[in-house]
Amino acid sequence: MSPLNGLFGMPSGNLDSVMASAAASQDAARASSRVDRAERSLKMLEENLAKTLLICEALWELLSERTGLTLNDLHNKLYEIDMRDGTLDGKNQRKSVECSNCGRMVGARHSVCFYCGQVIDDSVFRM
Repeated sequence: MSPLNGLFGMPSGNLDSVMASAAASQDAARASSRVDRAERSLKMLEENLAKTLLICEALWELLSERTGLTLNDLHNKLYEIDMRDGTLDGKNQRKSVECSNCGRMVGARHSVCFYCGQVIDDSVFRM
């Protein structure tokens, strides 16, 4: 007969297994919750993008009707804006630049110099 030295008379080896299983279940529940939040966020982003595209289309049609601009004019302007960063990639993202105030390099993600506070890019059209 083997001695029972674990909690509630269970052998201690089983207790470790039970605790590991409970921890794994908690981890799985947290992961599932994070996935649910990410899926909700993605759905909201997709809905916002669809609405933004609809608004852009309506604005383009109004502008075109009232000014006589053509799709060719729009395509030329899109190409011009896309090439401002030197790369034809459907984006207009600024590259790292030297701060005009302190001379340090400022990354493309930052609109203000991290070192001196100088405004680098105040465009409302940057991400």
